[in-house]
Amino acid sequence: MAAITDLSDLISLSSGGGTAQPQNPWFFKQARIAGAAATAPIAGRPASLWRYDGSPAAGAVPTTVAACTNATVGAIQLTSPGGGRELHLIQAWATGLVGGTLILYDRLLHIGGLSGTVTTAQTVGGTLTRYTDGVGNFAMAEIYTIIGTTATTITMSYTDQGGTSGQTSTAVVFGGTGFREVTRAIYLPLAAGDTGVQAVASTTVLATTGTAGNFGITVGHPLAYIGIGTAGAPGWRDFVTGLPGIPTVGDDACLSLLWIPVTTTAPEILGGLGIVEK
Repeated sequence: MAAITDLSDLISLSSGGGTAQPQNPWFFKQARIAGAAATAPIAGRPASLWRYDGSPAAGAVPTTVAACTNATVGAIQLTSPGGGRELHLIQAWATGLVGGTLILYDRLLHIGGLSGTVTTAQTVGGTLTRYTDGVGNFAMAEIYTIIGTTATTITMSYTDQGGTSGQTSTAVVFGGTGFREVTRAIYLPLAAGDTGVQAVASTTVLATTGTAGNFGITVGHPLAYIGIGTAGAPGWRDFVTGLPGIPTVGDDACLSLLWIPVTTTAPEILGGLGIVEK
């Protein structure tokens, strides 16, 4: 693995002068899930676009725990690097019918089939295949079928970036208005001092929400965000000249999207990435 050394090196890589051709995947997500109108999101609260129709195709609702890769249906399609090389994200853009913030992340592991009425620990498990040191990884509860109207809290038991197991996340609201809707992504804050997640052992709903529904736990690694100011306006990120530098995309990455809306309208989004390999 070798770093991009300077601007001339980058120009060569992005114009096809490297060992491998640059990749420029596009994505389009329409405000529909399995052909039906997607549930309106909550302004300011994250929603997952994993189940949205479009290109790439909608991801499936997971059942048993699984590590995600670029072969997982729902991932933005990339060709994995060879010869010990790495992929580097140098630019990203997006536009849509409504304003908001688009978050590009590597979906590392997911599970579904968990219940909003079970109040004992529900097993997550699984093993990460990328970002295995846990540094910077996040976990979220992802709603696949609407849960109950009774608000409670949710926590997880996890292994932190230092390999310490049995850590408990900070309790956050789960169920009730704004925390039960389909596609809702509820971030699970880590314990004080922790900076990442190596594994999630289980998740616990403190009290029943009144409806089982279907939710899961997703572990991801954030890569970039793109702000879309208003409908039709392009959001653009140049990682060569702007912070946080040039993100590295892991081998077999399952590139996925989260959406933080400014309105309660389900988004339709078109965008693309610029990636080089070295």
